[in-house]
Order: sequence, then structure tokens, then C-alpha cells
Amino acid sequence: MEHGWITKYEVVHSGKYKKIAKTYKGFKPWVEQGLISTKEGTGKTSGSITYFKESDLNDVLRLIDLLEIWYVRDIEAMKMIGMAATLRLKNIPMLKDFCDSEGIDYKYYEKGILNTYLYVNKTQLNEFLDTHIKSADVYKKYNIDLERIYSLEKKYDIGRVSINDSLVFFNLDDANKYFTIPELDISNFYSLQEVQSLLNMKRFDLEAMRKEGLLKHVIIKAKTYYSKQDIEQILKEIEKIKETFCTAKTLRKILNIKYTPEHFVPSPTNFLERKILDGQSSNKYLLKDVYKFKQEKEINEMYIEILNDTSDLVSAYRTILKLKKITFSDKSLYTQNDWQNFSETKLMLTNGSRAHQKTMVSHLVDCTSYLVELTQTKELYSLSSNDINLKLFTKLVPIAKQCTLYSFLLEFHGKTNDLLKKNKQNTNIFKLDRVINPYKYEKAEKTKETYSYEEYKDLYEYGQSMNHKIPAIKDAEEIILKTGNGKYYASSWLYVLTHIGNAWRHGDVMWVPLLDLEPIGVSSLEQLKMQDLTMAQANAIVNQIKQKDLAVEKTGATNRFNCPDDLILPFATAAVICSLIVKETRGIIIDKGGTKNQRIIDFGISDNSNFPKKAQNAFFKDFKIKNFEFRSMKLNRTVLTLMYTILVKKGRGSAALKLAQRLRAHENFETTNIYLVIPQEELDELCEGLFNRKPFGYITDLLATTLLGESEIRDERTRDIVALNSIFGGVHHIQATTGFINQHIADKQKVAEKIFNMGLNEVTGLMFDLKVNALPGKEEEFQCLFSPECRRPELESCKDCPFSVPNFYAISSVTEGVKDSIWKFFDEFEPDTFEGEKTRLLNALYRDLDILEQAMQTFGESEVLNFFPGGKEEYDQLLDLLDEVQSKTGEELETLEKTYLTYKPIYLT
Repeated sequence: MEHGWITKYEVVHSGKYKKIAKTYKGFKPWVEQGLISTKEGTGKTSGSITYFKESDLNDVLRLIDLLEIWYVRDIEAMKMIGMAATLRLKNIPMLKDFCDSEGIDYKYYEKGILNTYLYVNKTQLNEFLDTHIKSADVYKKYNIDLERIYSLEKKYDIGRVSINDSLVFFNLDDANKYFTIPELDISNFYSLQEVQSLLNMKRFDLEAMRKEGLLKHVIIKAKTYYSKQDIEQILKEIEKIKETFCTAKTLRKILNIKYTPEHFVPSPTNFLERKILDGQSSNKYLLKDVYKFKQEKEINEMYIEILNDTSDLVSAYRTILKLKKITFSDKSLYTQNDWQNFSETKLMLTNGSRAHQKTMVSHLVDCTSYLVELTQTKELYSLSSNDINLKLFTKLVPIAKQCTLYSFLLEFHGKTNDLLKKNKQNTNIFKLDRVINPYKYEKAEKTKETYSYEEYKDLYEYGQSMNHKIPAIKDAEEIILKTGNGKYYASSWLYVLTHIGNAWRHGDVMWVPLLDLEPIGVSSLEQLKMQDLTMAQANAIVNQIKQKDLAVEKTGATNRFNCPDDLILPFATAAVICSLIVKETRGIIIDKGGTKNQRIIDFGISDNSNFPKKAQNAFFKDFKIKNFEFRSMKLNRTVLTLMYTILVKKGRGSAALKLAQRLRAHENFETTNIYLVIPQEELDELCEGLFNRKPFGYITDLLATTLLGESEIRDERTRDIVALNSIFGGVHHIQATTGFINQHIADKQKVAEKIFNMGLNEVTGLMFDLKVNALPGKEEEFQCLFSPECRRPELESCKDCPFSVPNFYAISSVTEGVKDSIWKFFDEFEPDTFEGEKTRLLNALYRDLDILEQAMQTFGESEVLNFFPGGKEEYDQLLDLLDEVQSKTGEELETLEKTYLTYKPIYLT
């Protein structure tokens, strides 16, 4: 044996080191882990011999003794704390972590020694087990289950030692303190079965409530019980939930709608609320808010109904005050009487449009409310000027209402002073000179903003796009079926398109009328979804609106609708969708006065005084101008400015100013800073879109012929004039009753000669003037070739004047003329009628039928015949009257024409 080294053979067979290993192989782990050093040497015989370092062997023996005395093996440690020893290799990392967290000493050998990887300090581990208790043992010792343990742990912030998800220890002192439950009187508790019956809940419902901390339970003799006090409180809570909250579904049922209005803010439900309300809703709403909204909605509907259903403004005013419970106190009856006289007199003197009258009623109702609040405790004259200022003349009261109230104060103050002097009373009254006068407020200069021409063009192109059709229909379906929160996309589309082509205020745009869809054969959104409207259908829709008697809301004046040609299809599509929504949701409402509620633009809010942000954001989501803000007044002014600019650029400054004043009913129209830069090449196209009255008739036909330069047509028209003139060569031989038609033909010849002798620039200018309505006649729907000088003042109507140029809106006058001529012909054309009278009647008839035919050639037969109240059916019945004339005279109409007709129709074949 070499000094300090022992051969492997001697180590194994000496018996001294058997605690380390009994075989050569058993020493290998010790060597591999560096606990025993080895070396190779030469034995007495040839061959290599392995030597072990003797000191290392002795150190290992001492280590083994130490581990046996002071440490427990990993398997034993696992058993002691309740871990599964069968999963030793999996559990060793958790055991190490546990020792680290609790400061327990251990020794770990990666290769293992004596078939053990981890040795845990025995004393420290026992000390831990003596001072801690497993959660499973808590249940047995303290008679509480894991759920209750968790509840107490959470409540008292009890520390825990978690070895894994299922193996948890608590400090024994904490356990004794918090888990020891005093013996309970079972009479104070309901059993599980009793609670299920009382609350009408299943076991899993109660468990869910316990998890949310809404309910606690106790274990008595291994059975589950609940405090009677807690259950009774839960029962009260259930009643409170029923009385206080509702689900979105119930909300919609109460309000009789199928979508939840955005202004209702929900709050999340807990399990009990969900269970009681409907078993599933994650949100709840306050019932008081729902019923308050319902009441306000009903009052508002009644308010609107009152305004719509009566022409007696005073009666409407009184009824609304009662409805809103606005009444003066018995301490201010003098003020009440004076205010009532003032306000009702104001209403009786109110003129203007129906909308303006309704606005005035609402205005005075609000003013009454302010006065009622001010005079709750004393008469108005007994108040100080300061009291009045603080209540009536603040930023909280709109200036328009302040002005009305101040006007009343002036009248009230003067009348009361006179009365006091007359009765020689010394009663003090407020000092009028100390009351704020709202008429003296400095008016802030409002910026007269317009969109740039480029912005207008972008807006025009965006509104023109038919890409809006599908989202508009989808949104309309949700509104009709009440399956979503409507964005009112179609109304936004129609609103914007109407603004683009008309210098209208918001209130006028909102009254785009309901359409009759039967003539175009569209009855459903599904039908519209499958195919676009034809241009014929679209024109029919636009012309329906043109035929309506629209009025300017502010002044009551006639409002004429314009739709640029390239917006006809999108406009008609949006209008049809809106009409279908009205038809399927609220129907065609007839008020008590027999008036139809025809408005089809609807943003789903009671106050339609503006274009709401929600609707704007939805419609302009894909607009190229980001964060675009649509403002009605700004676009109104833009359209007006564009029309003004076009006329100025074309040298029609005077007409421009008159147009601006007429369109906006302004006494003054500022011309400064009201000019937009429009590229010259786009001027004519823009003019065609914004000035689209569509003049027609003999004069425009001649102008078009001259501009086109079609010599054959021009020669034909000239021959017509010459032929007509030759008919009247012997005019003195015709009775005086035909003098008018003679003059009419002579005047037409003058018109033809004048136009044919014009240069191209002059003809172009005249055609422009007619397009932009710059040659107004005595009647709005006619222009005059010699405007402003009337050449035929003796005529009753421009319709009878050869110098007049009718536009689309004159068709109504034309149809009335046709009807009148046919009836006169029917009533007065008899076999014994004087021949001169027969000529007059026949000429008048054919002249009116000729104008009607030209209108039909221009706008289409169906569109023109719609101007007859009974449509085509009425027109056919009128034509039947002509057959009856043939029957009673015994002569065919063709014979009558050859015999008596001296007027040669231009368009009638």
C-alpha cells in the first residue's frame, strides 16, 4: 500500500468502508462527484491498479455519519410533509424550493449518494412541522372545509406556505386564532335544503355566490348550514334588485324599442343580480332612469303632438304648460296675469311658417318656466333688480329668451308704476335701470366660414359615391328590425346630398318629404339591395320632391329644390331607403288636422336641431379629409358663395346679389370675403349642377337650335314662323276674338328673329341667364326674355306670354291651364257657337296642349302627368271630354282643326 493511498481491492474487502459501498461499482458515484480522489499505479505484477485516497475515504465516512444523525433522506422528508414519494424525482425541485423559502438546511447531490439525492435537516424540518399544520388537517381539526378556509384566509390575510397547488401549510398559531370556530347554535341557521328552497336556487348557485363573497356557510357536524340572518338579508336584497334594476332586454320592452339608447350607462352585475334579473345578463340598468326616460319621451311626444295637432297657438301654449306642470305660485298671481297677457298676445300676432310658430310656442314655454322659478315666493315687482339679474340674465338663459323676458319687464314695469301712481301707493318696485339689458350686449363677430372649393368637391364626390348604398341598407335593416344601435346612415347620406345642391338651412333640409314609392315599383330594402334604381326611377323620385310645396322654415316663403344631374341616382337611392324606414317603423302619420307627417330624415333623437356627432362619425368614417367636421351653416354658406361667385365671374354681379338675398332671405348680404377660387374649366359644370331649374319651351328651343348650329332645324323653325305669319295675312278678316292669338304669333316671330340675329356669345349669355334664373318674370316659375321690363302687362299669367320661359315648376301652372282650356272647350263649344268663338276656344286649347307636350318631351310623360292631382287617369278623363264634344257637334276633331284652328302647334303632332 502506497502511503496515504489504498488499492481499490483493499477498500472493498477490508470491511472498513462498507458504509460507503460494498462493490467496486458502488464507489463510482462518490468518485464522479469528487468526494473520493483516485489515481492509477503499477502493482507487484504487471498491470494497472486503482488507488483511493485514504483521507477522502475517511471524510466520506464522517459525512455519512453526519447525514444519518442530522438529516433525513428525500423520500422520508417527502413522507413527513405529505408529498408523494413515488414521484421523488419530480418532487425534489419543489422540496428544495420549500427548504429555501423556509430556511431549512439541506444537502443536494446531483448524482446521488447512498441512493439519495437530497438530505433535509431533520431538526429544522421537525420544527417546521411542529409549528405548522396542513390545510387537509385544518379541515379535520377545526371542522371547516377548504372553501371556508380560503374565505378566512382572504378575510384576515393569513399567511400560507405552498409547496404545490394541493399541499399548503398554515402557521399553527394563525390556525388556532382564525380557524377555531365557536360552537354554533343550530337554531340560528338554515340547512342547505332550506336555503335552496327559500332562494329558489340550486347547490351550484349557492357555490357561485360563495365564490363571489356574497354568501358564507358553516359546517356543523359535517353538514352545510347558512346563517338565517344572512339569508333574510339576501331575500331583502333580491326584492331590492327587482325594484331597482333591469336588463337591457327589459329596458327595451319598457320603452317599446329594440335597441338600447347610448345614453343609458350600464353597470356590471354580480351573480345574485344576474340570477334574479334573467340568469345571464352581464350588465344592469337603473329602473328609475328607464322610467324617467320613458316619462320624458311620452311628454315630449305629447308636446310634439300638441304642437302638430293644433293651429291655435294660444291653446297649444296653455296645454303644454299644464303638461309640463309649469304653474305660477299663489304668491305671484299678479305677475302671472301680466305675463299671460303678454305671452298670449305675442302668440296671436305670430306669423310665418308653421315651424316658426311652433318654435315661438316652445320659446314662450321656456320663458314662462324661468319666470315661474323666479317668482315662487313673491311677486315680480317685489323682487330686487339683483334678484332678477341673477335668475334671468345669466349665461344659463339663452340670449333670445333674455330679450323676450326683458321686453316683458319693460311693459310690466311701466304698467305697474302707472297702477301704483293711480292708486297712490308707495310700494317699492325693482329699478329697471339696474336690470341688465340684453339688447345692449356686445355682439361677438361671427366668422363667416366656408369650405374651400377643393373641400366642397371632395364632399360632392364622397356624397355622389354609390358605395354608401350597402351600409345605408344594412343600417336601415337594423333600424327596422331593431336589432342594432342605428347609425341612421341613409338619413346622413340624404342630409349631406340635399345640402350639397341647395343653399338651405338645417331646418329646411330636415323636411325632405316622404315619397310615394308605388310609381317606381320599389317596395322593400331587399329589392333595392338586389339592383340599383334606374335613371328613370331616380328622376321620378327627384321630381316628386320638386312637385312638393316646400317652404322656408324661417320665413314661410316657397322653397325650390335642386338636385344636380350626377347626384340624382345617389339622392334618390338615399331618399327611397329613408322612405322605406319611415314606412316600416312609424308609418305615414296623419295628425288631427289631416296633415301628413312627411319628414323622412331622422337621426333617432327627439331633438333634430342639429346633425348629431354619432351619425356624422358613422357617415364620414371613410372620408378622405380626416377629422372632418360637417357644419350645416358652413356648407349652406359655401353653396351660396359658389352660386354668387359663378354669377360674378360670368359678369352678372347684380343678379348675384339678388340671388343671394332671395336664397337666404337676407336684407343685406355681405360681399366681402365671399369669393371662392373656382378653376375656369370647372365653372360651367358647377353652374349646371347648382342652377338646375331646367327651362324649357319655345325660346329655349330656339336658343338650343342656334347654339347647336343645326341649319336644317333652324330653317324648319324659320319656316314655321313664316307659315304662321302667312295664316294671319288677312288678319282683319278674322273676328276680334282671335286678336290675341294673332298678337301671340306675331310676338313669337319677333322672338325668333331676335334670337336668330344674335351672335354666338350673345346666345350663350342668354342661355346662361335662363339657366341661373337671372331673368325673373312676374311669377316665380317663369322667366322673361325682356326682364325686368314686362312687355305684356295686360296678361293675367306669364303662361300666356310668348316672351316667357317656363321651368320645371311651371308645369303645375301648365297643367292647370290645360284643364281649364279643356273644360271651357267642353262647356262652351256648341254647334251654334259663333265661328270666331270656336276659333278662340280651339286656339287656346291647342296652345296649352302644345306647351304640355313640350314639357312631356323635356321631362317625360309620367313626370308631367303627375302634376295633375289625379295623375294620368285624370288627364285621360279630360281627353275623354274632347270625344264628347265630337259627339255633341257631330264633327270629328280633325275636321274642327281644319275649319277653325289658326294656331299651328310646334310640338303637338
